[in-house]
Amino acid sequence: MPDPSKVFQIVRLANTLVVVPQGATMNFQYTDVHLESNELFRILDEPNIKNVLIDLGAVDYIDSIIISSLLRVLTKSRQLGGKGVFCCASDDVKEVLKCIQIGRLWPLFDTREEALAVVENKDSTE
Repeated sequence: MPDPSKVFQIVRLANTLVVVPQGATMNFQYTDVHLESNELFRILDEPNIKNVLIDLGAVDYIDSIIISSLLRVLTKSRQLGGKGVFCCASDDVKEVLKCIQIGRLWPLFDTREEALAVVENKDSTE
């Protein structure tokens, strides 16, 4: 069961870090958001993790601070030669992502399975 005090739930797969934001910044203490964002960034220093999958299925709203944290992690992944993707966004979150044109750099998929298949396909062709 997810910890309701956590800003991000995380799962480590073979080469991929799965990040599941748990809500908007206003639902958490700023210090927690900052510390957990930094932890996501540090996880990418682990030798086996290079891809990032952002699963937006747990949120109906995403604010600029959470987006900024996610973009920081996605950018680092790209700099390390990995791939980043989004999945499971609600219609409202899709609209936010569309407005900031995030799909130009990191694609959005309807399901985690589709997103993971793209990331794994990238890994298998290297």
